[in-house]
Amino acid sequence: MAGAAVALVGKAAAAAWSPVQAMALSFGLQQVFIICAGVSAAVAVTGDPLVELHEATPATFRRVQLVRAAIATASGVVGAVLMFAPLHLAGVWMHDKGWITLLSPAGAVIVMAAAAFVATAFTGAVSTTAIAVVTTWMFLAMLWDPYVEPLLFQRGVPVLAAGALAAFAWRRLGDAERNVSRAVTA
Repeated sequence: MAGAAVALVGKAAAAAWSPVQAMALSFGLQQVFIICAGVSAAVAVTGDPLVELHEATPATFRRVQLVRAAIATASGVVGAVLMFAPLHLAGVWMHDKGWITLLSPAGAVIVMAAAAFVATAFTGAVSTTAIAVVTTWMFLAMLWDPYVEPLLFQRGVPVLAAGALAAFAWRRLGDAERNVSRAVTA
């Protein structure tokens, strides 16, 4: 939904403003979309009061968390496609290198969702997960993306790092006793 809204605003700006102005607006709204996708993933994987129930069934808590993170990630990637395609076709996507540039917003969504999954696995707290997601977004938006080229390296390294951290989180969530005790004391 957010991706389509960004695309709609970007297309309207492209029709009314100069390409440079529309591109600047689209770039800013792209960052809003990415943080929204990250916060959505954080909301999806935090605050589950039914940990004991999940651990008592074949669908363990870590599987439930993984499915939640996967759904939030898939939703964000679809939103990234809905956002990118019209803006790319309108010529208002900043640093557009063709359809491969779709890796930029889609990869950012994947990294943000992985950050939420990892933070939840290690802390379980909503506030800590939200801080981790915002910090990840700030790192990507302010330190990594503006200075790292080419695009495959720019998105490949964070996505690989996020995948490695998600594997550690998967392992951490496998401790049923720890999951239940953490839920009881929270």
